[in-house]
Amino acid sequence: MADVELTDVKKTYPGGFTAVHGVSFAVPDGGFCVLVGPSGCGKSTLLRMIAGLETITAGDIRIGERVVNQLEPTERDIAMVFQNYALYPHMSVYDNMAYGLRNLKTPKSEIEARVAEAAQILELDPALLLRKPRQLSGGQRQRVAMGRAIVRKPKAFLFDEPLSNLDAKLRVQMRIEIRRLQRRLQTTTIYVTHDQVEAMTLADMLVVLNAGRIEQIGAPLELYERPATLFVAGFLGSPPMNFLKGTLESPAMVRLEDGRELACNAAHAALPRGAKVVAGTRPERAVVRPAGEGLPMKIELIEELGVGRLLHGQLAGSPVTVAIAPDQQLAATETIGVTIPAEAVHLFDAESGKRL
Repeated sequence: MADVELTDVKKTYPGGFTAVHGVSFAVPDGGFCVLVGPSGCGKSTLLRMIAGLETITAGDIRIGERVVNQLEPTERDIAMVFQNYALYPHMSVYDNMAYGLRNLKTPKSEIEARVAEAAQILELDPALLLRKPRQLSGGQRQRVAMGRAIVRKPKAFLFDEPLSNLDAKLRVQMRIEIRRLQRRLQTTTIYVTHDQVEAMTLADMLVVLNAGRIEQIGAPLELYERPATLFVAGFLGSPPMNFLKGTLESPAMVRLEDGRELACNAAHAALPRGAKVVAGTRPERAVVRPAGEGLPMKIELIEELGVGRLLHGQLAGSPVTVAIAPDQQLAATETIGVTIPAEAVHLFDAESGKRL
């Protein structure tokens, strides 16, 4: 096992397009790091550079004690699990899992022991080892791809959106299995996904990317509770954070666009009165009141989730979502009051998008 460190890593393609702009972060030995962001943000390019499948324009990548910029993928002592599984269709499951070890001239007895151990860890029935990939379900193929990585006993695992081809129920199951597996093996892991729920539930450390740049790094709950930018605040969370535009009336008060006031934390004394801000709040932190109390909101749609309900409507001229318990009886088109505790209000600079 080993730590993985990136220092000012950049990727520019012929023609001048820069996909990754000077990215730096370090994953500790045994850590689980998730790179998350929308399509085209550079996360897969970054992973492929760590794997050696893409060249590096500038910067350094270190795995353990070695800078690996000039090393071939086979020399980096990593194992990668792809979105499409990348299994050899003409080989049995056993041969797919053993293939990399055979190329490394590993003794036959050790190959058999490692494949058997990986199959046991992944709960792959011995009978499945004799089948071809086409005879397996999507979840079984993903287990085989993970088994092929496990038998290598690499310094680091790299996962490139490994669950995106699976149905919703199987994605949740495999997500749990991947996290359990990583905790058992304690192998340094870097995992790419565009699914923020997947990212939040898997990661020890989140790296949120946007247009090839890092927006914020930290523990999942840290980023959820104290997002550094409007982008992070809006990307993490399901449903996402609500945003209300306004101006700073005082260190503890925002005047919203409709003229109503919203109390906030008194921690912005350095900002001038009248500064343009965006007030953000999580849907679960809003409190429903009778009409006439708090900020008025007309309910346009109610989403029934079983464990709760989501109210969609307009608040101070902006679309918002409010999460409530399933036993709160409200109707679409009804007007309610909404209050937001001051400590639940996040303030962002309207121009830069940075947290205040």
